[in-house]
Amino acid sequence: MKKCIALIIGVCFALSSFAQALSKDDRMQWWRDARFGMFIHWGIYAVPAGEYKGDKNHAEWIMNTANIPIPEYEKYAASFNPTSFNADSWVAMAKDAGMKYIVITSKHHDGFCLWDSKVSDYDVMDKTPFKRDIMKELSDACKKYGVVFCMYHSIMDWHHPLENKNDINRYNQEYLRPCLEELVTKYDPGVLWFDGEWVDEWTKPKGDSLYQWLLTLKPNLIVNNRVSKGRNGMQGMNINDAAGDFGTPEQEILTEKSTEDWESCMTMNDHWGFNKNDNNFKSSNQLVWNLVDIASKGGNYLLNIGPTAAGLFPDSSILRLKEIGEWMRINGAAVYGAKTWDSFGEGANVRYATTAAGKLLVYINGWPKTSMTLKKVKPAPGTKIMLSGFDKPLEWHQTEEGLVIYFPSAPPSNPGRASVYVLNLEGTAQSLATAPQIGNADEAKLKSKVVSGVSERVVIASTENNATIRFTTDGSEPNLGSAVYASPILVTRSGLIKAVSYVPGKMPSETSELTIVKGKHSLTLAPNYAAQYSAMGPVSLVDGIAGDAKNFHKNWLGFEQKNIEAVIDLGTVKSINKVSGSFLKRHSEWIFLPKSFSVYTSVDGKKFKLLKAQQISAPKSAESAEVVKIVVGKKVSTRFVKVVANNTGVCPSWHAGNGGKAWLFCDEITVE
Repeated sequence: MKKCIALIIGVCFALSSFAQALSKDDRMQWWRDARFGMFIHWGIYAVPAGEYKGDKNHAEWIMNTANIPIPEYEKYAASFNPTSFNADSWVAMAKDAGMKYIVITSKHHDGFCLWDSKVSDYDVMDKTPFKRDIMKELSDACKKYGVVFCMYHSIMDWHHPLENKNDINRYNQEYLRPCLEELVTKYDPGVLWFDGEWVDEWTKPKGDSLYQWLLTLKPNLIVNNRVSKGRNGMQGMNINDAAGDFGTPEQEILTEKSTEDWESCMTMNDHWGFNKNDNNFKSSNQLVWNLVDIASKGGNYLLNIGPTAAGLFPDSSILRLKEIGEWMRINGAAVYGAKTWDSFGEGANVRYATTAAGKLLVYINGWPKTSMTLKKVKPAPGTKIMLSGFDKPLEWHQTEEGLVIYFPSAPPSNPGRASVYVLNLEGTAQSLATAPQIGNADEAKLKSKVVSGVSERVVIASTENNATIRFTTDGSEPNLGSAVYASPILVTRSGLIKAVSYVPGKMPSETSELTIVKGKHSLTLAPNYAAQYSAMGPVSLVDGIAGDAKNFHKNWLGFEQKNIEAVIDLGTVKSINKVSGSFLKRHSEWIFLPKSFSVYTSVDGKKFKLLKAQQISAPKSAESAEVVKIVVGKKVSTRFVKVVANNTGVCPSWHAGNGGKAWLFCDEITVE
């Protein structure tokens, strides 16, 4: 007996020592090398396929967005019988696409469990005619094909009575943790991917404690940062010392490289779960470019599939997986284990990374016509520049403008439809001049300026005193033969200004751009809108094209927890009668009307006086999606009109996203 006790103590001590000895770098190594994974959103929400009572824009949130009562929603389980589901087929498609791991929803916010649970009977075994353990079949298939099996799990649960009563302590101890212990011990996931942590009752200490407890169950487990409170909205990176091993940008890619671990999760179309009416799929080329763009900035790409209720991947998803796989078979070595370089890119269509051995990788979006110039790379003497899929080295030479690389007249045979190409070479980073600023600070950040046809001028400036700025106004690339900037440029119509700084002893700067767009009025907009909801940029607010309530991805500018501040220049002092703004109300997508709409006027554009402020009542429950026009009427003479629409800040307590960052969507601002 004493020997048994001693043995048990010894084993426990060994496990404890192992957990302490295993560093984060040790745990994260396979994940950092993988770079590419598959996300799968699947559950009984696949049965309605995104449609409820004529509204066709739902998906995995349908229980909430369509306000379906629990008893009615539970009936979908009886219809969930995915007899076409084949775990081997799913995992094989992921592997053939070059994906190294799979993350599947074990339980989404609706509370339905896709595994054989002894903790809950609201699961696939007890409530559906299917009666097969989906998690076990996928876990086994992943081991068979050498793909790492991982699980998504929602902290929020619309179905469980303890969570609905806000009894989070009992829910955590009596349900959440026992479920997670089942998942970790029965299915051995490589990653636990949490979501739904924004509920008020789920505090940072609770999340931090859960994270530490999970590592006692499996010391080499990887956990995302949504286990605790701390991510910066959909941008996903930590804003404090919250627990978790990696950041989780959602539907967006970081604008700069990061030394922190991060993973961008994105959909192929516009929904996570299956929506039979959603055919707005991104091209294979865009998906591949997303992959290398993310890799160049030090992140992983988690690409989503929403299977049907029958257990099949949609045909459009299968086609894209096939085409991505064809590209990966040629270029995968330039993705797996890719590390950040001195710079992540050059312009919109060039990205940089390095191999584990330090060799430079250059990703190119689109085939160069005859040659291309790279300013940031100084090639090693005698280096061979190799193009993936092409046997012979490319010719090159160094000029004062940069490294000029010559390409064949036609690209090499590149299966699939992805026109993304990879160069391999030995080289070091060049020192570049600082890029000039075109327009004022806000215009430079937005890379856009709206003019109304009146005589306006654009200033180009450099922070380096000895810089010579060369520019073009026809969209062509500036070079040593281009015009030298000496005074503000007159602009009266749409166009594209490009500028480059030249400084002695440095390579030319990156190219700065400013798109000039002619609108109904000249407009200056504070650069607060989100990149993924940018429509046509600031001109979207004065282009006369109205957005609608259904296609909110197209004509609307989206502002996440930020206000709209716009100044319209009428050109001369005029008499106006009213100012209006069109806003989208779509609570299912966390999009709310502004809490206030204020209009200011000025004759000189410097001193503004409040004309009128209108308060908008906060909603007390979910309302139908619609476009709402907010009007401020008052006659006044003015030249400049300033409009400020204040975001509500966070989702209200009655909303599923309670406490999460609220969105404000605006399309047209009209002065009459």
